[in-house]
Amino acid sequence: MRRVVVVGCGNPDAGDDAVGVLAVREAREHLEAIPGVWVVEGAIGPDLGDLLAEADAAVIVDAMRTPGGTREPGAFVRVEAGPKGLPAEVGTSLSSHGFGVAEAVGLQAALGRSPEIVFLGVEAADVTVGRPLSTAVQACLPALVRSVLREAAALSETA
Repeated sequence: MRRVVVVGCGNPDAGDDAVGVLAVREAREHLEAIPGVWVVEGAIGPDLGDLLAEADAAVIVDAMRTPGGTREPGAFVRVEAGPKGLPAEVGTSLSSHGFGVAEAVGLQAALGRSPEIVFLGVEAADVTVGRPLSTAVQACLPALVRSVLREAAALSETA
């Protein structure tokens, strides 16, 4: 059985940065019914390395900012990590620690310990602490939850 970790990244108290945590939280009951899947809410970049090292596959869900601001808030992105990690066009880290999802995935790839990874990102509008999700990001949440469930199920079935 494949070990698949589903990770909702972000700060649940910082506006759109909460989208990864909220999507995974909403999907948790269904995800935990999939054999081999475990769920982690609220992980930050440095935590991801250990989680990825223990998994055969991962679905990582997070808010993102595209370099140059070329995507509208609420835009949904699905990317598979390659041998060098996530592509640069996925976006810049929203991590206040300076070590976000892209850095954690890249480090694991460089160490040769990277599982199969699907990144599901949503373009953030406002990541101010104390703010709710923006209207654009709130509107994409149901589709994001469905995507999380679909990706986790597919990864768990892959031989």
